[in-house]
Amino acid sequence: MIDERPRRLLTALESRLDALLEARAEDRVQHQALQTRLAELEQGRQALEARNAELQARAEAAQTQRDELEGRLKAVEAMLVESEEARLELAEENRELDEQSRELEAHGRRLQARLDEKGAEPSETPHRQARGLSALMNHHRAATPAADKAEEADEQNAAPAPPAGEPAEPEAPSPQALLAQWYQRYGDAFFKGHTRPLKVGIHEDLSALEPWPVKLVRRALACYVNLPRYLKSVREGAERIDLEGAPAGSVDRGAADHAHRKLEKLQAERQRKPARPRKKPHKSRNDPPSSPASTGDAQASDPATPPPSRAAAVEPSPPDEPADDRLHRKLGELMARHNAR
Repeated sequence: MIDERPRRLLTALESRLDALLEARAEDRVQHQALQTRLAELEQGRQALEARNAELQARAEAAQTQRDELEGRLKAVEAMLVESEEARLELAEENRELDEQSRELEAHGRRLQARLDEKGAEPSETPHRQARGLSALMNHHRAATPAADKAEEADEQNAAPAPPAGEPAEPEAPSPQALLAQWYQRYGDAFFKGHTRPLKVGIHEDLSALEPWPVKLVRRALACYVNLPRYLKSVREGAERIDLEGAPAGSVDRGAADHAHRKLEKLQAERQRKPARPRKKPHKSRNDPPSSPASTGDAQASDPATPPPSRAAAVEPSPPDEPADDRLHRKLGELMARHNAR
C-alpha cells in the first residue's frame, strides 16, 4: 500500500506535465502565427503610407499645374481682349477707307458723267475714267508736272463756264475746320476749356442740322470726343448735355470705364513716342499771317490725330477750279491722312 501511492502520484504528475507541455507547444504555435500576422499588417501599413505620400505628391503637383494653367488662361484672356480691341479698330479703319473709296469712285463717276453730258473734254485729250481708288492712286503717281499743267490748260479752255444763276457747290471743310465752326455755332455744347460730356446720339442731331455728309460729321465729332480733356470729363454719374447745353442723361459706368481705358492708351502712346521738334514752314512775303483763331482751333483738335499734311492744309479751291484737279487734290489729302496714320 505504501509503494502504490507514490506510484499513482508520480503517474498523475507525469500526466499533468505532458498536458502542460502540449499546451505550451500549442501556445508557441499560436504565438508564431500572431507574429506572422503582425508582420503582414505592418507591411500593409507601410505600403499604405507610401501610397498616401505618393497621392499627396501627385495632388500637390496637380494643384501647381492648375495654378499655372489659371495664370496662362488669364494671360490668354487678356491677349484675346487686346486682340479684339485691335480687330475692332482695324475693322473701323477699314470701313472708313472703304467709305472714302466709294465716295471717291462716286465723285469720279459724277465728274465723268458731267463731262460726257457737256462734251467739255476735247477729242484729242486722252480719255480717263475713274476705276476705283487704286486706279486713281496709280494715275496720280504716274502723272508728271508737265502733263498736269497741259491737261489743266486744256480743261480750263474746254470746260464751259457755269450759268450765272447756278450757285457753285460749297467745298466740304476738313473735320478740324468743321469742329472749329462748332465751337462758335454750338458754344453751349463744345468747349475749348472746361469740357462736359455730350449726350448719347448727339451725332444724329448734328447730322440733322449740318449740311455735310454723316461721315464728315462723325469725323469732326471724333476729333472732339478723343481729346484728353473730354475723356477726363467722362466720369461715372457726370451729367450729359445736348447742343443747347440742357441736361440729357448721365454717364454710366461702362462709358466711364471705356473713356478711362482710352485715356490711358493715349497717354501710353505719348510716352512711347518722343516729341519731335516741329519745323516752321517757310513763308513767302505774299503769304498772309496766320490768325490766332485758326491756331487755337488747331491746338484744340485731337492730339492723337496726326497733323494734316501740306496737301490737306491748303485753302479750299476757287469755284473755277477744274473738276479733275479738285479730285486729284482730294485724293492727295486722303493719301496724306492715310500715310500719317
